[in-house]
Amino acid sequence: MSTRTESTDVVVVGGGVVGLSAAAFLAWHGVRCQVLERRARPSAHPRARGFNPRAVELLRQIGLEPAVREAGAGFADHTMRARVESLTGRELFRADLPSGGELDAISPSPWALCSQDRLEPLVRRRAEELGAAVSFGREVDHFTQDADGVTLVLRDGGRLRARYLVAADGARSRTRERLGIELKGTRALAYQLSIVFEADLRGPLGDRRFAICQVRNERVDGLLVHDDTLRQGILYIQHPERAPDHPEDRCLELVRAALGVQDLPVRILDRQTWELSALCATRYREGRAFLAGDAAHVMPPVGGFGASTGIQDAHNLAWKLGLVLRGPAGPGLLDSYEAERAPVADLTVDQCLRRVTTRTGFGPPAAGAGLIDDLTLTFGHRYRAGALAEPEPAAPPVTDPREPGGQVGTRAPHVALTRAGGSTLDLFGRSFTVLAGPGGESWTAAARSASAELGVDVAASTMTDGLVADGGAEWCRRYGVGAGGAVLVRPDGIVAWRRPHAVPDPAGELRAALRGVLRPTPTSGRS
Repeated sequence: MSTRTESTDVVVVGGGVVGLSAAAFLAWHGVRCQVLERRARPSAHPRARGFNPRAVELLRQIGLEPAVREAGAGFADHTMRARVESLTGRELFRADLPSGGELDAISPSPWALCSQDRLEPLVRRRAEELGAAVSFGREVDHFTQDADGVTLVLRDGGRLRARYLVAADGARSRTRERLGIELKGTRALAYQLSIVFEADLRGPLGDRRFAICQVRNERVDGLLVHDDTLRQGILYIQHPERAPDHPEDRCLELVRAALGVQDLPVRILDRQTWELSALCATRYREGRAFLAGDAAHVMPPVGGFGASTGIQDAHNLAWKLGLVLRGPAGPGLLDSYEAERAPVADLTVDQCLRRVTTRTGFGPPAAGAGLIDDLTLTFGHRYRAGALAEPEPAAPPVTDPREPGGQVGTRAPHVALTRAGGSTLDLFGRSFTVLAGPGGESWTAAARSASAELGVDVAASTMTDGLVADGGAEWCRRYGVGAGGAVLVRPDGIVAWRRPHAVPDPAGELRAALRGVLRPTPTSGRS
């Protein structure tokens, strides 16, 4: 008896936050997709305990930011980073996450300090609303590729045929291993034990609310986080060798030592052991299969960069797959995924490793540590090769987001719109977008012409008082554009091309720019 073969455009292997985000972004771009997750149900372990504002910006694009804000509302004042002897002991250092005016000037989106087990159901629901199919308890046994697609055979006997595959199945990705893609970097810096516990933390916390707290005393050296109920926490303990399977009484002892209250009632809910590593895949693509998230890069858990970087991978890949599948773009556009995302991951993994080895974030920065500040590492990455009309391979890998200039390859800067709560980031989404400075009305006609000729959606807006304040002066400053000039922004909010001033043939230049993005020059991605 033959087994019916299901079909879809893209299959996503892995139903964690990156895989679900990939499905949501793909469906947002009109791509049929199917998520396969081998676990029978989502993990109840909180795992990641924060998502940076850049990741939230991307979820905002698909309408998820209000739900994310609501899920994290109880964490609004959980902004302290500190080093203590114990929660009731001496406080050795404290600092706050970037927030307030400094962050508001850069982004309309906040930190999402909710845990991964709260975010994942929101992303899954949105993915399914947009048309994605999500299946738990379905494991891939093996798969093969040919010139037209990927055929997957599942452990339950099912078969699935897809045009492309996205591997988002975690740090121990079986898909990556089957593709023969190796990892580079430092494995097993240490071994980590995560203890999820229940206790009344109101007394030990007092009026403090921690994003993360380092605890160091003669009995315990680890990191402590707590949720917004003040009744659940996670203690992360590091070991130089593989962590033993600690019995419950030993876990109770460690938690109480961290809290500093020896007779506090504590219940152990879960414990897991895992490797703390700093690794990147040597390539992000094999044929029609792509790596994303922890399958592509594993970074020490500091600063909320791990899962957030994976969400950005998924966002970068989704619009490119959409354009290739619909036809306006050539298959070379997919090569730009590695060219853009691999250097970002390499730099971010390196920076997280430096933060762990110098313990930066829980004290003054170590002199000569080569650290990039958190806001720059969050918002300031610059693509120097890939789907850009005029790439600049020699440009620095990051720019300061506090003083943006709209350079090609950078995230398009946030400028407030005249409508309440609006941002220029809200102008980007499913299509390319031309933003023109005051007096640049000719770019609107150029966008229509280029759209019709190339068969790709191109929106256009002129930055005047009807949209932004002060006649567009602030927008011009932040985008590096004068009167009559314009920028071309990709669906993922990256500046792909810029003309600071008016040009004689805006339609011709814009068509050429779009062709350069849709069919970029091949590159190794290692600039």
